[in-house]
Amino acid sequence: MKNILLHPKHKRKIAEDFGVSKQTVDMRLSYVFNSYNAKRIKRIAKILLISEAEKIEEESVINRNKRNYVQIQL
Repeated sequence: MKNILLHPKHKRKIAEDFGVSKQTVDMRLSYVFNSYNAKRIKRIAKILLISEAEKIEEESVINRNKRNYVQIQL
């Protein structure tokens, strides 16, 4: 089953912006409805998720594997 997972703070923000309840936002993100507003809510959720992902800094991670150190680039 399709579902867009979103942090509750973002769900509250979307609910405030659209003037609907958090439950309505949950239902729209769970693809229960596919109305015009549901599509807009899903689009906003995608934008919020992308903006959160862009905050993550890429850095090297050292993975320890049996005394051998391998550098992994994320």
